[in-house]
Amino acid sequence: LFQEDCEQVSPLLGVGRAGPVGMDEYSLKKRKEDKICALGLDSPGAQKLKAVNARRAELLREQKELAKGLRQKVGEDIAVQYSNVKAMQVAVKKSRQFGPMEYRYTRPPSETASEGLNHHLQNILRVSNELESLQSEAQQLMKAEQTQQQKNSAAVNTMGSWFARYGEPKRESHPVEKARSCIMKPRRIPHLGDSQALTLRKGHLIA
Repeated sequence: LFQEDCEQVSPLLGVGRAGPVGMDEYSLKKRKEDKICALGLDSPGAQKLKAVNARRAELLREQKELAKGLRQKVGEDIAVQYSNVKAMQVAVKKSRQFGPMEYRYTRPPSETASEGLNHHLQNILRVSNELESLQSEAQQLMKAEQTQQQKNSAAVNTMGSWFARYGEPKRESHPVEKARSCIMKPRRIPHLGDSQALTLRKGHLIA
């Protein structure tokens, strides 16, 4: 369960099995070139969300190690208790016979160790509580970031402001380019020269 949780967080951060890794240079370059993606790349809200998610990934790995240690401790206790059950069954059979009876009982390792199962459970509970608080903080940061982006995008109401904010598209306005609209050359009127009227050929994708 803890491994699946850790893998669910990894797409947000680029967290691999060997530990947290940064975004590769190609992906970072592409995000910087894309004006829309670049707006949220280095924003303060995005940096805070990245730090929160990094802490969550760290806690998930810690929780995974704690669960693995708890499973090992419980497995050792189960093995000892299994031998105690076998010894009890032998003692019950011998109790039907006449005479004194010896009964063997071995205390589980968790009862003899300085740090028992309660210590591991408390650590797992501590990490789980911190994960819940970080989860709520991450949701609040995401809502705040979305609200800020909506406020910034509200001022973009024309194609000129859109291009000024997000950059020009890669496809240029050209008579050969059918995707973008293009102002065609004025038509020539016989004996009068070029016409003063401009013809706008609408594009299929971008006006």
